[in-house]
Amino acid sequence: MRPFSIVTVVSVAFAAASACSGSSSFAQQSKAPLHGVQVPNAEHGDFAGKVDIGQGRKLYLECRGPGSPTIILESGYHDSSQPWSLSDGFPPAVLPGVAEFSKICAYDRPGTLLYTDPPRITDRSSRVRMPRTAQDVISDLHALLGAAQVPGPYILVAHSLGGLFTRLYAQTYPDQVTGLVFVDAFPVELPALFRSHWPEYRQLIDKPLPQFANDPDFEQIDVDKSIAQIESGPALRRIPSVVLTKTRPFARPLGFVGFPFAELERIWPIAAQSLVDLVPDTPHIFATGSDHYIQVRQPDLVIQSIRLVIERAKQAR
Repeated sequence: MRPFSIVTVVSVAFAAASACSGSSSFAQQSKAPLHGVQVPNAEHGDFAGKVDIGQGRKLYLECRGPGSPTIILESGYHDSSQPWSLSDGFPPAVLPGVAEFSKICAYDRPGTLLYTDPPRITDRSSRVRMPRTAQDVISDLHALLGAAQVPGPYILVAHSLGGLFTRLYAQTYPDQVTGLVFVDAFPVELPALFRSHWPEYRQLIDKPLPQFANDPDFEQIDVDKSIAQIESGPALRRIPSVVLTKTRPFARPLGFVGFPFAELERIWPIAAQSLVDLVPDTPHIFATGSDHYIQVRQPDLVIQSIRLVIERAKQAR
């Protein structure tokens, strides 16, 4: 769930690009053309386009590479699929890097942001009524993978809030999922760890950018209801998993005072351990020198984690 990622990536990276260290900023890397090709079948070949998922709705999907299993990328709160194609660290970025050895797909959830300058809500996926829940998200993803004929089995790779979605997907469709990679992901235990500060945190992550605060199309997730859906769902079966955790602090958004940032930093690794404990023998990798966007700062760590899960999934068959 991108605790202050939306501020780091958008308001900082675009309003004050100097805050983005490394070889290039998100804004600089986001100038690649956006694809709009209508794609009826995602089973063969590379493509990027809109896929009809029914009820008059379409979702943007990009797939690259050959082979199996198929890697499915799930972005964090308010993020389109674009961060998976960006690299501020050791190239290549996650999406093209994984495409060298396996099929990989990413998509835009409705209401998420494209990293144009200024940022804007994606027009590549149909807009829907907000707020939504994890169940709504995974229903969309299931429909998308079916409509585009994306072949399974799937390894789900999730950043931040996306961890809630992939966890519920794996619980709901266990026969489709053979592995999980959590990239500084959001665990269901976080509200309990925050205690009385949870409402403040929700306010911060739900409306991080003033220009979208009153936009009804901007992605809004009912996190509490989503957590309840996960807790009441089927148990997560034992599948190969990896957890990656940041080591650098979250960015502090300008103008937001009174929030206990030190408490957030204290509980974040504790919360990450709860993801490690989901599945026995799960490696916990600390991304030394990386902030919340490990997939952008150190994409090689994410790529190698995906390789590890692929190999463990093969051995588990």
